[in-house]
Amino acid sequence: MTTDEPYNPCIKICRFSPEGICLGCHRSRSEVKGWKQLSREQRIAINRRVRPLMTAAAMDRGGRKRAKRLKTLDRKIAKLTARLDKARIKRAALMGGG
Repeated sequence: MTTDEPYNPCIKICRFSPEGICLGCHRSRSEVKGWKQLSREQRIAINRRVRPLMTAAAMDRGGRKRAKRLKTLDRKIAKLTARLDKARIKRAALMGGG
C-alpha cells in the first residue's frame, strides 16, 4: 500500500454487534472482509463515514476510564481522610492528657 492509499481503520477490536457492525472501527462485516478488494474511492468513503464514529467512541471510552479513575481516587481520599481524623483525635487526646 502506498502512502497516498486510504488507511485501514481497523484498531484490532474485532467484535461485531448483532447488526454486523464492528465495535472497533464501525465498518460492516463485509467492509472488513473485503477491504483489500474495495476501490480507493470506496475506502475513502468508508473512512469518511467511520472516522467521526471512531472519534466519538474513543472519547466515550476515555470518559469512562476517567470516571472510573476519579471514583477510585475519591474512595482513597475518603479512607485517608478517615485515618487523618482518627489521628487528629488521638493527637488531641495526647495533648490534652499531657
